[in-house]
Order: sequence, then C-alpha cells, then structure tokens
Amino acid sequence: MTHSGRKAYIVMPAFNEAQGIKTFLTKMVSFLESHSRDSLAQLEWTLLIVNDGSRDETALRLAEASKEFGTSTVHIEPLSLVRNFGHQAALLAGIRTAVSRRAAFVITMDADGEHPMDLIPELVAYWRKGALLVHTSRNPDPRISKFKGASSNLYYTLLRLLGRLEIRAGMADYKLWDGKLLQSVRAYLNTCGSTRAFASWLIPEAPVVSYNQDVIDGRRSRFTLRKMFSLALSSLVRFSDFPIRLAFYIGLSALILGSFLFVFAVTAYFMGKVIPGWTSIVALIVLFGGIQSMLLGIYGEYFLRNLFRANLPTFVIEPAELSHEGHSDSQNPTPA
Repeated sequence: MTHSGRKAYIVMPAFNEAQGIKTFLTKMVSFLESHSRDSLAQLEWTLLIVNDGSRDETALRLAEASKEFGTSTVHIEPLSLVRNFGHQAALLAGIRTAVSRRAAFVITMDADGEHPMDLIPELVAYWRKGALLVHTSRNPDPRISKFKGASSNLYYTLLRLLGRLEIRAGMADYKLWDGKLLQSVRAYLNTCGSTRAFASWLIPEAPVVSYNQDVIDGRRSRFTLRKMFSLALSSLVRFSDFPIRLAFYIGLSALILGSFLFVFAVTAYFMGKVIPGWTSIVALIVLFGGIQSMLLGIYGEYFLRNLFRANLPTFVIEPAELSHEGHSDSQNPTPA
C-alpha cells in the first residue's frame, strides 16, 4: 500500500500532568527530530495533547511547551476539554480532531511517559508495509502491584471469554491507526465504549508489538479499580451479547423451577398436605425477587449505555479551541 500523506498525529490524553509533561514533550520532540532522516523521514508530526479538564497547571505547561519546543517538523498543540470526561473521551476528542485534518495515521499513547516512544519507528514501519492498525502489548512488570496485575488480567480474560475478542493481556491504548481506516469508522467512534476493545474487534489479526512499560517510581496509577470495572462493563455491553443471553437463561430457569413449585403446592393442597409456616414463602419471594432484580439490572445497563448515554456528547472542546478549527468536525462530538 502506498501512502502519500505526510501528516502524522500522536494523540495523548493528559490529566493533572503538570509536573512532568514538559520534560516528556521535550524528550518526544528530540526523539522524533533524531529520526526525521531515517525511519520517520518525510513526516510532519503534530503532538496533540488533550487536556482532560486538569485541575492543576497542565494547561499552562502545555501552552508553554507549544511555544518553546516546537520545530519545523514537530508541532505541539494543546486541546482542552471543558471538564474531565475521562481517558477514553479524551482519546476520541484527539482522534476525531486528527481525522478531521486528514491525518495519514494517528498514534494514541499516554502523556505520562510510561508508553516508550522507542516503539514509534516500528509502528510506522508496519504502517508503511500496509498495516491499517498496529497493536502494542505490555510485558508483565514485577514493579506493578499484584492487585493491579491480577485485576488487569481479569479484565482481559473477561473480554476474551465473554466478549469473544482476540485481545492479549496488556493490550492498552498505545496503538497506530491508519487515517483512512479512521475515516471509514468515524461515525462509530463515539459509541465504541473502549478504543482498545473496538480495535481488537475491528482488526483482530493486526500486528502486535510487545514492550516493557517505563514504570515511574512513586507514581500512583489513576486507572482505579472503579474505572477499570466501568471500562470492562462498557466493553462487554457493547461487544458481547453474553450478559443479556445469560439473563434470559437465568429467567427461564427460574420460570421452570417456579412452575414445578407451583404444581407441587397445588398438588399438596388437594392432597391435604399443605406445608405449614411462612419460611418457605419468604424464601421463594426473596429468591425470585432477587433474580428479577438482577435481570432488571442487566437490562438497565444495556439501556443506559446504548440508549441514554448514546444521546449525550462524549466530549466537549473548549470554545477557545474551536476557533482555531472552524472547519473541524471536532466541534460536533456526536457521530456523523
């Protein structure tokens, strides 16, 4: 496949990264410049850092970096959201902005420095060979807590087993997306739930590059258990029919069991062998009431995520940012 485009975008969500963002961007610009004559030749880079409603001085540091570190081939551009929408929404805001500018490809990665920039030439090499999507996979690291590692493995296991996705443990949002591929799926991005799950569903056989995470000592992960659970649930609801089918089978089993109990109770009544006491009645009410509540909860998750939230904007870019991109469809965060 021949690629004529030169616009290369790196989209990086940032939330409260004031302390180290300028140092990281300095290293990134230096790295891209050092490879501008070999593996990354003839590419014009834009580092699109999406400030996801940071409460510290991230916005100020990004404004400073865009003036101080930019070069003729590497541009630093901040993009601010009006509030904190979350990591996935910030990714989508950056991706859709890059797509609206006809990016040749988009690399998504974190702005905290834990995704190694050394992989970029290899990702681009796969793209030059015709790959529409290139995954990365994090190798296990003993410095990561056992709880964090176990919960992460559980997340990927659920996606594989229940969502039937070809996804490895450690596959996060560090990926390369072909620009034309993003153009073709742009209408579905805002409701994909999880870009990492969507990418595995979209092109499961895409090449995978392994890496060792640059774990920063003393840094506390902002990807909490609550956020991981929400992301896993969102992925399963959108890419798996297992929960709602399971609800159907549980309800069917409860109906069959209840029918047998009904026949038993009627038979006992006509035979004069009525079971005294209210314990059995209360137990049945609690049992079937609990089953019904669980089923309603499962249905509720599907309605909430696929109907109610689908009508809300995934992200909203600050009006000051929109003035620079009057033609950009990032002004309209809803699917096209």
